[in-house]
Amino acid sequence: MENSNIKNKIGKNVIEDVLSHLDIKAPTLAKNIGVAYGKIYDIQREKTDKLSSEVIFAIIKKYPQFNYDWLLTGEGEMLKSDNSVQFYNPDVAPASRRLIPLYDEVSTIGGSNEIVSDSNSGNVAEWIDPGDWFRNATHAIRHYEDSMVEYPSGCILAMKEVLERELVVWGRDYVIETDEYRITKRVQRGDTPDSIKAYSSNLETYPDGRLIHEPIDIQWCNVRKIFLVLGYVVKKGSGTIVFSDKK
Repeated sequence: MENSNIKNKIGKNVIEDVLSHLDIKAPTLAKNIGVAYGKIYDIQREKTDKLSSEVIFAIIKKYPQFNYDWLLTGEGEMLKSDNSVQFYNPDVAPASRRLIPLYDEVSTIGGSNEIVSDSNSGNVAEWIDPGDWFRNATHAIRHYEDSMVEYPSGCILAMKEVLERELVVWGRDYVIETDEYRITKRVQRGDTPDSIKAYSSNLETYPDGRLIHEPIDIQWCNVRKIFLVLGYVVKKGSGTIVFSDKK
């Protein structure tokens, strides 16, 4: 019974902290976020142990400084930092946020012909609020290879699709998608105007000195999509997000 009482107070404690931080009363909060006061009242009376997704996203829409995970569980930091990255379930992602899709079943190891940018393909595992780290990001994808030492295997790459290929910046890292494979490489000019050369940053060699991850020549006509890599994030533990900026 004691554990049940503690559980039932999670939502109440969260609401009380929200009201205290905003310095307003519950009826005002309900009015400001556009929900019936009864929904807030029931939480305060401990009739429910957690905030509903409707209340959470109504609060975030009006007061985006609050941390989604904290509103849901009462754990972690109450307020988001400007550089925070948040993940949302695709079934309850708030339409009011600028979210990018994470295609968790699509990776940069190749072997899949599914189009990365097709958000209707059924591969969207989560929606990511990239915060201020990745303002121009359009997609996110898993990375499972060791040819690029900057990116831990299993990390999530934040990317921006490049629609005009003359805007490709030589020497930067890109996710390149063809009909045969999808890879993350450092891109340079090719030997001909119609090609690009894709390099790995892993310079490991065989005993005879030959590179294990040799450069790849790719014809522009075979490039279906190309994405600039903006950086990566790693999910650890119970939803903790760790960002590492690629320099």
